[in-house]
Amino acid sequence: MVVTYQPDLVWLAFFVGIIGSLTALALTSGSHDADNDSWESSFTLANGGLIMGTTIWSLHFIAMMAVGFPVLINYNIIETILSICFAIFGTATGLYIVSKNKLGRFSIVGGGVAMGLAIGSMHYTGMSAIRGCGLSYDPTLVGASVALAVGASIAALWFAFYKRTIWMTLAGGVVQGLAIGSMHFTAMAATYFEPLTAPANLATPLFSQGSLAYMIATAMVVICAGNLALLGFMTAQQRRLQLDEEYDLGPGRT
Repeated sequence: MVVTYQPDLVWLAFFVGIIGSLTALALTSGSHDADNDSWESSFTLANGGLIMGTTIWSLHFIAMMAVGFPVLINYNIIETILSICFAIFGTATGLYIVSKNKLGRFSIVGGGVAMGLAIGSMHYTGMSAIRGCGLSYDPTLVGASVALAVGASIAALWFAFYKRTIWMTLAGGVVQGLAIGSMHFTAMAATYFEPLTAPANLATPLFSQGSLAYMIATAMVVICAGNLALLGFMTAQQRRLQLDEEYDLGPGRT
């Protein structure tokens, strides 16, 4: 079975991956200076993990909406939700392993492996949610896609916990977004779509694939913008408190 791709939705998937990665890295930018046991550090890591996990899934979902099938298909909601859980849980696990230094100097590698395997599980669980055609896989490319997921996860965790400048954060977000997208399309290259022996009895989807893709993308942009605005407000408040403390401790003051 031959499938086609809508180029605008492919680019949209990469855009969401980059924007989400930038937001997650911005949220974790101060984690290396914060007390690991403080509620601020825990909140920052949890929020950053949630954004990154949601970004990974959103890129996958939008990229799947870019695929044009010659037959009617839809997606099983339970397996789709399960794939979201894999993405968020895997990211949270990787961040936890690294933030708590559970594996010593191998924490980033260990966290990246856990996160990468979860991303692979997310992708292939999401693929199994397809109804209306059969699927088969090239084992070599499946292995390559998982290896890319692990490599992208290690890079993501390194950027998340490395003390960096704003330019490194921007570069890291672009690299992560491209790496996550590369993993997805390598996994798609590993997939063969096959017609069913008998047509599936499927209901026509309520929304078109393009509409769903733009709805998910819009939601992600709103979420990222809201988190960046909150981060900017909290940073401004922190700087104001620091300036007040410096003023109170100035010469001639007690």
